[in-house]
Parts: sequence; C-alpha cells; structure tokens
Amino acid sequence: MFWIVAILIGGLLSALAGWQIGGIPAAIFLGAMGSLLTLAVRDISKHRHAILTGTLIAGLAGFYFGGAQLGVPLAALGFLLLLALHDFLLKKDAVLPVGLIFMLVFGTAGYFAMEGSVAGKGAVATVASLIGFLLWIGISDFYLQSKHAIRRNFPILGWCRYGFELIGDELRQYWFMGNREEWPYNRITRRYLYKSGKGLNNNLGFGTEEPYREVGKLHLLQEGFAIRDREMGTMLPRLVIGKKRRKPWIPSHPIGIAHMSFGALSEEAVRALSSGGMKADIHMGTGEGGLTKYHIDGVEHPITWKQFFGYHLSLASHYCLHFGRNERPVKPRGKIVGGAKIVVEIGPAKFGFRRLITDPFVDAKARGFRKVWSNEFDWDKYAEVMQNEQFVASEVKGGQGAKPGQGGKLPKEKITPEIAEIRGVEEGVDCYSPNAWDEFDTVEGLVAFIAKLQEASGKPVGYKTPVGTEKFIRTLAKHMQESGNGPDFITIDGGEGGTGSAPNVLADSVGLPLYHAIPKVDNALREFGVRDQVVVIGSGLIAKGDDIMICIALGADMVHIARAFLIGGLGCIMALRCQTNRCPTGIATQDPRLRRGLDPVDKYVRVYNYASVLQREILMLCKSMGVRNPWELTRDHVSVVSAPMVSTLLSEIHPYPDNGKRNLTLAPPLADTDANHDQRGPKLIQLEVRPTRDH
Repeated sequence: MFWIVAILIGGLLSALAGWQIGGIPAAIFLGAMGSLLTLAVRDISKHRHAILTGTLIAGLAGFYFGGAQLGVPLAALGFLLLLALHDFLLKKDAVLPVGLIFMLVFGTAGYFAMEGSVAGKGAVATVASLIGFLLWIGISDFYLQSKHAIRRNFPILGWCRYGFELIGDELRQYWFMGNREEWPYNRITRRYLYKSGKGLNNNLGFGTEEPYREVGKLHLLQEGFAIRDREMGTMLPRLVIGKKRRKPWIPSHPIGIAHMSFGALSEEAVRALSSGGMKADIHMGTGEGGLTKYHIDGVEHPITWKQFFGYHLSLASHYCLHFGRNERPVKPRGKIVGGAKIVVEIGPAKFGFRRLITDPFVDAKARGFRKVWSNEFDWDKYAEVMQNEQFVASEVKGGQGAKPGQGGKLPKEKITPEIAEIRGVEEGVDCYSPNAWDEFDTVEGLVAFIAKLQEASGKPVGYKTPVGTEKFIRTLAKHMQESGNGPDFITIDGGEGGTGSAPNVLADSVGLPLYHAIPKVDNALREFGVRDQVVVIGSGLIAKGDDIMICIALGADMVHIARAFLIGGLGCIMALRCQTNRCPTGIATQDPRLRRGLDPVDKYVRVYNYASVLQREILMLCKSMGVRNPWELTRDHVSVVSAPMVSTLLSEIHPYPDNGKRNLTLAPPLADTDANHDQRGPKLIQLEVRPTRDH
C-alpha cells in the first residue's frame, strides 16, 4: 500500500511540476516519468530491470528538455546512480550518500557559476553534477575501497562490469548461445514446448538438428509396417496400480505432473497445473509442501462485470439504505474449473500431516496453552483426507534426484502466512525439511510404514527415491518377495531432475541419471520375481514423446514430468531464479507483483495442450514401432550409438535376468466417444484465439 501511494504522489507532484513548466503536455510527460521513477526506486532492490528503466527515464527526460546534449549525460548519470543505489541497498555501502552530496555541491556550483538562460544554467548544472558524482566514484574506487580489484584498478569503468553481469544471462540466452547449447532444455526443445502449449504446429522443417550419429544418441526402432490409425484408436489400455487395495488407482494415461510444492510454486501456478491436468485427464503430485485448496479447486475464473457491479450495488444498499441491518451480500465467486486427480506426497517433515498438540507454558504474567505443530504423523487426519475421491494415491518421499540425501529448503522470502499455516512452520525463517525419516531407517521399517498407510487410506502408496548403489533396491525387492508387502509403485527420480533450490555438489554429481537408473531398478525387481507387483515411474528431464517411450522401453511403466510442464504449460523462460523469489514469470515466486503476470485462466489451457501433445505422440510412436501399447516395448526397441558407425541394442548393454516381458494388470481403455478427439488423439486448442470460459 505504501508504494502504491508513493507512486501516485510521485506521479502527481511530477505532473504539477510539468504543468508549471510547460503546460498540459509537459504535465502528462513528467507525470508518467515520476510514476515510473518511483516504481523503479521500489523495484531496484529486487529486480535489476529497474536499472534499465531508470536509465531510460533519465535519458528521455533530458532529451525532452534539452535534446541529445542533455539526454545522453542524464542517461549516463542515471545508469551509474541506479547501479550505486542497487549496490547500497544490497551491501549497505556508503558510496551512494556521499556521491549524492558531491552531485548536489557540484550541481549547485555549476548552476550559479553560469550566466544566461535557465535552460543553459540547468545544462551546466547537470554536467557539473555528473562530474562531481564520477569524481567521487573515482576517488572511492581508487583510494578508499580495497574489496573489488577491478574497481580499484579501473575506477568508474569497473562499475560497467556489474551492469553487464546483471543482464548477462539474458544476453547469452537470446543472442549468443546456439540452439543446442543451453541446459537443462536447449532452445530447440523450448520452442517445441512453447508451440505445443499454444496448440501451434511444432513440426520441424528441413530435418532434425539433433546430432543423429553422435556417440550416446538413442534411436527408437520402428517396424517395417506401421499399425493403421483406424486399428489403433485414440485411447490406450490403462494401468492398474495397487490392485490389492480397496480402491486401486487406474490412470487414463502413462503421464503425470510431477511433485512440485506450493511455496516453491505460486498459487497461480498450482491452480493452472491442476486444472490443466484435470482437462487432460492426468494426475498431479502435491510435492512435500502439503495439500492445498488450489490443488483441489484448480483455476477460478474472474467474476463477470455483471457480478462485480451487482455485488457492489447490493453492498451499497446494505450499508446506505438498510444501515447494515439486513443480511450482508455474499461476495460472488467466478466459475471454478476443478482440479486434477491428486497424488499426495509425504516427506520426512510431514507437512500437512503434522499432529497439532496443545503445549502448556508459563510466562512472567500468566499460565496458558498454545497450539504447536509436532513432528508426529497425524494418522487420523491422513485417513480422513484420503477419503476424498480426488486423491488417488499417496507417495512417501525417500529422496529427490536433484538433491539426494538432503531435505528440502524453502527460503524465508517465500514463506507467506498461508504457507506457514499449511506447513506448520514459522514466518521469517528458512524452512528446512529433514533429510531422513524418524519413523524408519531400514527397509523393513519402510515397508511396515507403507503398509500402515495402505491400510489407513485403502489406496495405493508409492515410494520416491533417487538411485545410487544397487544395495537398497535389491534389499527392498528381496523383502517384497519374502513378505508379500511393499510399495504399489516406485518413482525413480533421476539425478538430472530439477528443484527449486539444491546444493551444486549434489545436483551436479550425486545419483544416477534416469536412463541409467531405470534398468537397475527394473532388473532388481525382475530378479526377485516382484516386477509385476509394482509399477515403476520415471522422472527427470523428460520433455517429448520419445523421452517417454525410451523410459518405458528401458523398464518404466509411466513417467512424471515437472519442468517441461512449467515451460510448455506456464511459460517458464528458464531465468534460473527459482531460489530467489524473483521468478519473472510468476511461477516460482510468492511476490504478488510478479505472480500477477501469470494468468491461470490462460495457462491451464496450455498445460492441457502440452499434455495432449504427449498423448498424441505416444500413440504415434506406438504405431510406428508396431506395438499396441507402450508396455509391449522392451530394450530391443532402442539402440544407442556406442562408437562411430556402431549401434548397440539396450538389451545388450542391460540384459534382462528373465524374458523381459511385463505382466502388468491393465484395464480396458476408456470409451473413445469424445468429440474433441481425432484419429491421432485429443485435439489441441490454438491460443491465437482466446479460449472461452467454457474451456
């Protein structure tokens, strides 16, 4: 509120000054400049784009009043001043206040030393201010500071380095990097994702840009005769997960939106992902941050103008005509789209399922009681929550591929009162989740804990883990063979997976990549004869239909996708600011001003489009490879370039301990009666035309 008032006052005062100087045109121009400059001051400590904004404002103002000869010095002065301001706010450096004093002293001296018109005296004062400011910066850099070698050796010029660093990522991403150089998703993949989300043509022209003959390149192997479109249909058989449970989970497609927590993601992002998943008939994970109403309800359309005016007229009547004696009108809500099927993730911190206890305390004044969140699991709450039919399964988080062996972290900047309430944590303090469970530290304890969850919910329960040594997965498979119990599904989180915040050493070097991990898990389960008791889910750097089919051929049964949904569905630009609360697209931030930029009504349609593209590609690849469903694939269907001019089947690199076939329980496909399907799958919605409210 303070900054809204400040922006209005800044614009008003500037407009009044402009009106005194040059009438209405100057008032309009200076009013806009004043508002923008106030906004830049508010923005400077968080968003570097304010530096460019302030520079443009100073340059344009100078050009308006004195042409290029005044505009250029003012722009340079504004740029250096804003850089100094940025440095002062971040580091509490005293260079800025003293520099302002030099500016005022030199500017005042220049103004009164010059004779002539006001414009001429003003130009001299501006130049003198710039000289004074630069003189102080030079003295400070060369004589007074010793922390920055570049500024000490190259006074004043060294500050330009900071300016280029601030926009370095953008310059590399959009101007200087080649199409295949960026990571984790290069420009070719991002274009594919953006076009898919918008429902546009994502086909290639002139052939692939992939290094098709490069060592390590994987190739899917097609059959001599493809399966005809009319013979295939547009709906696949459905996996049955947890066939022993009272309420098995039967997903319609082998695709899901991976676990991403509310807190790491904004409310708008969670809503868009949930409603997009609902429309595409795929499931969504909650992440370990806890279940929210945004997962359940999904997108809420804004109220119509008719509802808006009707409500406020009723409110005015309530106070002015009835003096508050009648019933206060209920604030209208927009149409709720609804949310996807939900897989609830439970991490070692047990956010959302921590038991609330009453703690007696005594202070200097009185004896009382307070409610505190324990780290005990609330079994009653879990059983109650899982009765909701929208929640199809739960997953125990044993680890994450991007940071194996470490718990999650949510920076204090992202912890709003609502997030603190959901998680049961304090505001103003970084939120760390434990890296291990208190309830178990052995395979036997894990299986017993999962069995208790299965009994309490009556629904499937899975286990998510990165893969390192084979000891754990082999011990788990052996125990499943001996006890007949175990998880209904295992989610393999590849080491190349993403997260909102992870230590470099863990993200860069610990844990196996997904393609390496899947065969190890698949073979261990086969070796102990329990492969058909558990569904294997792969997650990590999956973006396209061929990535999905490679995972399934290697031994997974379905996949979870996270970052590709953020890019293709929500418009992520890979700014790599997830951990700072400054995500420019409003996805990975809790800053209301940045969240405002993400319109969930638009984005949930993109999420649907991207999921639909994947569904269409799975069907297309099945027909090309001569299989009726993805679970007929084996490692014989994929080859890798193992040396120049040498291709090797993956079944030779990772041989099966058995015949390699699956005997998964499959349910019949859903009836293919939807008018929104064509022979290749669900139709896409082109976003060049704004989707209607019924979408």
